[in-house]
Amino acid sequence: MNKQNLTTLLVFLFLGSGAWAQGDPLYNTNNEVFTEKRYSKVQGSPYFNKEWNKGNLYDIKDKVLPHASINYNGETGLMEIKEEEKTIQLNQNLYNRVEIMVEGKKQVFVNRITPVDLTYYRAVYQSDIMQFLEKFQSTLKEEEVATYGASKSRSKFVNKTKFYIFRDGKMEEVNRNTKKLVEHLKSARLKGYVKKNKLNLKKDEDLVKALAYYESSMMKNK
Repeated sequence: MNKQNLTTLLVFLFLGSGAWAQGDPLYNTNNEVFTEKRYSKVQGSPYFNKEWNKGNLYDIKDKVLPHASINYNGETGLMEIKEEEKTIQLNQNLYNRVEIMVEGKKQVFVNRITPVDLTYYRAVYQSDIMQFLEKFQSTLKEEEVATYGASKSRSKFVNKTKFYIFRDGKMEEVNRNTKKLVEHLKSARLKGYVKKNKLNLKKDEDLVKALAYYESSMMKNK
């Protein structure tokens, strides 16, 4: 092997070992890279969480890729990670599940609820029977602002959240208001359970208790 070829081989091995040391170069496959300043002139934020938090990316082979800074972008519908001065927008085809730790609690985002649906939802409740899902969306809008007799436009993010129950292969949009959700599920036992235990179904912990009870009461009726 001549000197030039040896140098090329050493460089290749060095770069390869650097990528491997990060855990796996997979998350850099077919992803877009942005700078931190892309939203600097826009009011509001398209991100699900105010802060970027540690979490785990689960690839399509269910391999875990830990990362220090993860967030969900409601405008693009994609997961993003931060590395130094850049933001990497992840390819949704590569990750079916992302777990983010926020103030000691785990947020779970999933896609492919159906095989062709690459939409990310936050899974509030999951079982073999049903899933309760939250969809966060952020829309970039232009609005007119009056300034000293003149007007100018500015960009602003408008955020909204929708909730769904997925069961029997169907997605149903639901209202998370306690009374309306209980009415939607049409269970007298659940209504009594929620009232007795003073549950607020807008709270994740209470919703999980209510849905677990709902499923157990359904099984008793069979």
